[in-house]
Amino acid sequence: MQEQEHDQEQTSGALFVRGEMSRITDALAEPVGLTARAVREGRRRRLRSRLAIGGAAVCTAALAATGLAFLPAPASGSGGTGPAPLQMAAGAGASPRVFPTTTVAPTASPDPSQSAPAVPEAERLRIEDFRQRSAAVLQDLLPAEIGEVSLLSDHVSDYLGKTAQGDLLLRFSVRPHVDSGAPDGSCSNSPIGQEVQVKSSTCKRIQLTDSVTAITWAALDGDGRTSTSVSFRLGNSDVDLSVNPYSRGAGGPASSPLTVDQIVAFAEQPRVVALLDEGDLHPVEAAQVHSTAYEQ
Repeated sequence: MQEQEHDQEQTSGALFVRGEMSRITDALAEPVGLTARAVREGRRRRLRSRLAIGGAAVCTAALAATGLAFLPAPASGSGGTGPAPLQMAAGAGASPRVFPTTTVAPTASPDPSQSAPAVPEAERLRIEDFRQRSAAVLQDLLPAEIGEVSLLSDHVSDYLGKTAQGDLLLRFSVRPHVDSGAPDGSCSNSPIGQEVQVKSSTCKRIQLTDSVTAITWAALDGDGRTSTSVSFRLGNSDVDLSVNPYSRGAGGPASSPLTVDQIVAFAEQPRVVALLDEGDLHPVEAAQVHSTAYEQ
């Protein structure tokens, strides 16, 4: 033990003497001749050595500070018994937005012989994912007047909009087209942009894109409530986007707060177009013989 202490004292003393000698020689004027070059090289080596030691010290301090920054903070309050858990970055583990499903009671007792075949689990999850993303574009891209959106349980294409004025049926439908002959609706062959009056409703054929024509409807029911919609053919599918009064909800039916122009603007949004294209390529609805894509 004494020998170790003696060695430490000797080492400390040697370092002190070496440092003092370096300081004194640094202050001396450079000699002339060949010796000056040797002195300058010695001073440069000592300077590099000091810088290296200083840099290592700075790096060590920085690593220590970084490690302390990631240590869990102490629990606050008198009831804490240990360190708080490590905080995750905001949004790193955020859950995806999920729209609830509103269950609708059937209007009549179901016939067991007419029950739909069971859907494989993978297909059910695919359709549910499509419906969740459809609800998201309805909520995000339609005006706020459509209220709070949820999925309706009875039809894949149907969604509920709950507002202070009542309930709305939001339809986001893209289903395989079945050719049953040319439609003979009032607006099917009317000039582009010309409004046609059909009882208490108004329809108009519009040019949605360079290759797609659509028909808009603004309808009035017997109770004076309005519905607005746009429908068109897309690829191998019929598309129907509409806002209607919903009479089966707890809030009572409400008139559509949107104009046909607002629904057309919704149909032109890139997120909507992408979903409709997906529904055309990978259907989530069954085909129907009589298409309502061009008639009301």
